[in-house]
Parts: sequence; structure tokens; C-alpha cells
Amino acid sequence: MKKSFKTGTTPLISKQLQTLLSEAGEDDVIDIADDLDRMILDNGLQIHHFGFARDLDLALFILNNKKVITKPLSSFPFLEKAEDWDLDQYTVSESGIHWTILDADISLRGLLQEDEVLTK
Repeated sequence: MKKSFKTGTTPLISKQLQTLLSEAGEDDVIDIADDLDRMILDNGLQIHHFGFARDLDLALFILNNKKVITKPLSSFPFLEKAEDWDLDQYTVSESGIHWTILDADISLRGLLQEDEVLTK
């Protein structure tokens, strides 16, 4: 998974977002959602289960609506290098999946942006 910016640098943000953030007060709630965020929220989409087949270089993300997102396990170097037992030690949150032992996260939004969603 590519980073959008180099470690130790501040990512570039639009002037519009800079203005919005600078004008916001401490108690203001800033809703920065696009169509993909709304679709995830409106449909209550979440990752339900994670599976993998190391010999097939396959990572499976099963959603709560029975759709499956597939991706090569090798596209996640931190998962590919992990022991099988560590890969099974994950937790699911509203926004994605987390491996505490590996200190790694994958967001549902990121998966939906990058992959084809297959039906059961």
C-alpha cells in the first residue's frame, strides 16, 4: 500500500481545506465526507471477516453485506511478512480492520477505492 506522503513530512492539503480548518472553533464539528464515505455510512458497510491463503497470494475481506474484496496478500508487505497466527489476531472496527500485534490498519474506504467488489 503506497503512502500519499513521505514519513516525517506534512501532507499537502487544499487551500479550501486549510481555510475551513483555520476558521473552525474548538467545538465545531467538521464533516469532510465524499460520495464514497456517504455510501459506506448509508449502507452500514463494514468489514466482517478477514481471510488469507498465503500459497495463493490472496487476501479476502468479507463485508457485512456478503460482498468480497480480494487483493494479493503481497500488496500488503506488513501482512505478507507476518506469521499466520499474527494475521488471525485482528479486530474489526467501524472504519476497517486492525492488527494490534502488527500495529497495522486497513480501512474499508481504502479497499473500496482500490478493488473490485465481487458478489457471493
